[in-house]
Amino acid sequence: MPVDLTPTQARLLKEKLVSAPVAPGYLAPLINVGTGQILDVLEQHYLREALAEGISSFKYLEGDYGTGKTQFINCLVERARHNSVVSSVVSIGAECPFSSPLAIFRNVMASFVPPFSQDASQATDKGIAVLFRGWIREQLRSHGIVPGDSVPDAVREYLERPFRQVFLEAADPQMANGLCKLGLRITAWECGAQSTAADEELLAWVKGDSITSRTLGDTYGLRTPARVENAFARLKTVVAFLRSRMNFRGFFIAFDEGTRIMSFRRGSIQQRQAIENMLTMINQNAEGEFGGVLFLYAATPDLRVEVIKNYIAMKDRIGSVAFLPGKPMTPLIRLEDHMNQENLLELGERLLDVFECANSVAWDRDLQRQNLENLIEAQKKALYMLTVPPRFFVFHCCRLLEEQLPMQRKLPLGDLLTFIAGNEIPSGEV
Repeated sequence: MPVDLTPTQARLLKEKLVSAPVAPGYLAPLINVGTGQILDVLEQHYLREALAEGISSFKYLEGDYGTGKTQFINCLVERARHNSVVSSVVSIGAECPFSSPLAIFRNVMASFVPPFSQDASQATDKGIAVLFRGWIREQLRSHGIVPGDSVPDAVREYLERPFRQVFLEAADPQMANGLCKLGLRITAWECGAQSTAADEELLAWVKGDSITSRTLGDTYGLRTPARVENAFARLKTVVAFLRSRMNFRGFFIAFDEGTRIMSFRRGSIQQRQAIENMLTMINQNAEGEFGGVLFLYAATPDLRVEVIKNYIAMKDRIGSVAFLPGKPMTPLIRLEDHMNQENLLELGERLLDVFECANSVAWDRDLQRQNLENLIEAQKKALYMLTVPPRFFVFHCCRLLEEQLPMQRKLPLGDLLTFIAGNEIPSGEV
């Protein structure tokens, strides 16, 4: 395994994969195969270097159902967090159509994940408030102050300094003001103050909720809620504020269109608006307006082949030449280029490791490797596929290993065809 696997991790990973063969969140790197070289290049070029220098980029991740788009994103998130880069992963669909800048803004704000810190390496909390709290706690810790300690006035003044300075260069001055006020209130919370109803309204306003109240207007000067017209300006303001005032190195923001139905109907106004939003984001990012952001959009091949081809400007931005390790700035990354039987067998080896660690079993590796090879051949026959998607392989492999735990035995092709017929992949997993 590329990373040390503990029995607790193994049991959790096994439970996740047996329940549903989808990308297992922060545990994804433990079973990742085939894309390590691409991830290495993206980490070195962007997460360690370019983003910290304010350089931005856009990647278009393409893969059919089950080929590992979400897995790839999760692995890149974990690398981002290890390199002090903030991440946000947004699922594109009914709740967040890409045709709505306001929905994009709200979902990005709600999905922020901080870099790893000393107190919560696997924290599950997300959102803009989590970034503020994490940053403030890091500053307190650097002054030798732990939760429960009183905070000296000099330290509190130091914490408040970034939030008391006017953010003159903001694309949206109201948002800059809201972030400053939120920073002051969260600092107060971390120094022992209690949250109030006004604080909750302030946080909701910053997150993009439709909040209007006399308190927001009279106390904080926040009179304009987030709207379609100001959503991207507010997102740019958030990124600039977090970089300049709180010294976050960079941002990885991914949009994962992981469902069967695209977030917009072909030829519709929503489709044109979604493409326009994507193009605006790419262009403004390239011009440095989102300084230090790596945007990624993940979709199935039909989006580029059937939709984007009709929008020349968008087609030109993505191109048709796939990403190569020697050309990290190429936008298009095709996961199918990295699917082969060798990678599936390596994935099978990782799953053997997981089950072995979780169940304290000693596999007959030669026997099980033969079973894995036969399983792939049986899947090709049963599913009428030339190449088996990783998700399909994981589904059947995990169930096969469960059956092998009580007694290991060699399974010929015929037995595996019967096994596959009795373990039909749920429709929601394809």
